[in-house]
Amino acid sequence: MPTSTTDIKILVVTDDPGAPRELQQLLGKDAGIRTLFADTGNAVSRTFETDAIDMVVIQIDVNDLGLLETVTRQAREQQDEVPVLGIIKTDDSRSALAAASCGLEGLVYGTNTRQLKRITLFMVESMRARKDARIAVRRMEEIEDRYTLLLESSSEAIAYLHEGLHIYANRAYLEMFGYDDFEDLEGLSMLDLLSSSDNGVDLKKVLKDLSRDRIPEEAMALKAHTQDGGEFNAVVDFSPARYGGEYCAQMLVREQVQHADPALAEELEKLKTRDMVTGLFNRGAFIERIAREIDQRSDTTGLSILLFTLDKYDALQSKLGLSATDALIREAAEMFKSAIDDDSSMARLSDHTFGILVEVEGRQQAEAMAARIVDQCSDKLIDVRDTSLTISASVGLAIAGSEPPDPETLLAQADSALSEALNAGGNAYVRYRPRVSADADEDDAAWSERLHHALDHDEFRLVTSQITSMDDDSFLINEVETRLRIEDSDEVLMPNVYLPAAARVDMATRLDQDMIRRLMAALAEKEGANDQLWLVPLCLDTVRDQAAVHKLMNMLKQSALDSEHLIWGVREPEVREKLRPVQAFIDTFKPMGTQFALCDVGPESNVAPLLQHLELDFLRMAPEMAQNLSGDDGLRQQLAELVNVASENQVRVIAPKIENTGDLATLWQMGITLVQGDFVREEASL
Repeated sequence: MPTSTTDIKILVVTDDPGAPRELQQLLGKDAGIRTLFADTGNAVSRTFETDAIDMVVIQIDVNDLGLLETVTRQAREQQDEVPVLGIIKTDDSRSALAAASCGLEGLVYGTNTRQLKRITLFMVESMRARKDARIAVRRMEEIEDRYTLLLESSSEAIAYLHEGLHIYANRAYLEMFGYDDFEDLEGLSMLDLLSSSDNGVDLKKVLKDLSRDRIPEEAMALKAHTQDGGEFNAVVDFSPARYGGEYCAQMLVREQVQHADPALAEELEKLKTRDMVTGLFNRGAFIERIAREIDQRSDTTGLSILLFTLDKYDALQSKLGLSATDALIREAAEMFKSAIDDDSSMARLSDHTFGILVEVEGRQQAEAMAARIVDQCSDKLIDVRDTSLTISASVGLAIAGSEPPDPETLLAQADSALSEALNAGGNAYVRYRPRVSADADEDDAAWSERLHHALDHDEFRLVTSQITSMDDDSFLINEVETRLRIEDSDEVLMPNVYLPAAARVDMATRLDQDMIRRLMAALAEKEGANDQLWLVPLCLDTVRDQAAVHKLMNMLKQSALDSEHLIWGVREPEVREKLRPVQAFIDTFKPMGTQFALCDVGPESNVAPLLQHLELDFLRMAPEMAQNLSGDDGLRQQLAELVNVASENQVRVIAPKIENTGDLATLWQMGITLVQGDFVREEASL
């Protein structure tokens, strides 16, 4: 997602009033700068007083070096030091010496506009980064101040520990342990206030872990000791925190109260987990339920959250008045209960948003449930006090994949889908689907979510691109790849877009295994599969993962494809410095009759040592090596050298992406007969 650019104000000091506008035009409208003008020392002073100047550009005049000294001094006196860039004439050595003595951050010839633009933009971006950092620090300090106020007003007893020593405690904590002021507690170890109860918790080990920034994951039942010598049973929770800009451990202490009356304990539990208006589970209990369901499963496929709410809630509330809000919420809860099969896990999550956790066999079943809720609530008439309202509802749906999700993340996905349904006009449901694009700015967390979603929702498609021989019509190799086709969209992402991201988020092997499963399933239904060769490129992560290699062997043994008709491919840019795992991979499959190909060999590739150490059968060039050969003498020379090296090692060369007959003729003359591309045979789904 693009972020807003922080504006940078540049004060241009010169006797030419048009210079600021010229500088702004030179840097471009997307540079995010504003220019101001000053021509004297007094004008510079006034500008610094009225505007927050981020940078100064000064045209140095050898006849007025005093102005340079004045500008430099005032720039240094600002609260946040302002960098100064000087512009001089090419033959003005005195101005250059003066600029050096003043310690300017940059100096450039005025006649070299390219250099002026480059250096100015560099300083602008540096200044912007520092300015953004200062803003971020101030915001962090404000957040910490607000958080400290919240801690002080909290009824929970909370302390911060650094290496097991108290560095902060709120008022509730001090009162719990009988201290009047934090000064009496500061620096004391947690061992001075807590001791192990009958469960035998090793607090010294806990203290060592805290000193190594290892936070205990489970709550502990301990004995707590007050300043006056008293003690009580306590439950202590630890969590990571920051205080004063430093990482530390937060300790939350709750007194463990024994309830003699079971009915009272049950009532307290109900108050803790139930919404008082509707009697449904509250948000905290709902999230705990999701977490339990996830923890109990090794495969969470089909576990789904549906969030639903009334459309145009604010308008409904305006008709009824605030005094009828609770009555409206109760009517909505009853309506949603009647629209679902089982309301045992239904919860009220916010003012007018409800949710349910269900398990479905597939996406269609979850969507059918969401559609049923929308249909049963559409144009429904409900009575709230003495007012009749015609209402409708919207539903947001999120379906977990095979890997256990974070409960809050799954809930946030359903909430995002619900917002989308409401923004589209309501009276509808939306299933959460991460947006997938080729945007290079997308972070790895977004890519991980998208790729998991694509695997769980069958968004990858298998395609083949045939490699044929110009001197043998019967020879054919089918190269196999996947395409990521975004659901409900015509957009298709190519492997060169999503495979680098998959490698960064440790999903490349999963994508390879998914591709091979699809291939094996397709070949099981395809007649004559063993009459053709199949080239399957693999990622480096798959090749060097022994567990993945073992899984590949089992998949191959159970498939309809004869190993002698399989060509494993590895990509040259990935393996050029990783030869040993590739050698081991080849040694594993070579006895089975499998062949091997080195793919994506580009102009910069040094293939001689690779072909010397790896037992390869084919070498497939990168597309740029085989295009416009007739018009590029240098490329033809590189290609001739490549063919010569391959021939010496008995390796056949494949030319991909052939687009015209002229290139075919050139390839033939060089001895390359294996060709691939839409001009030869079009790519097809398998």
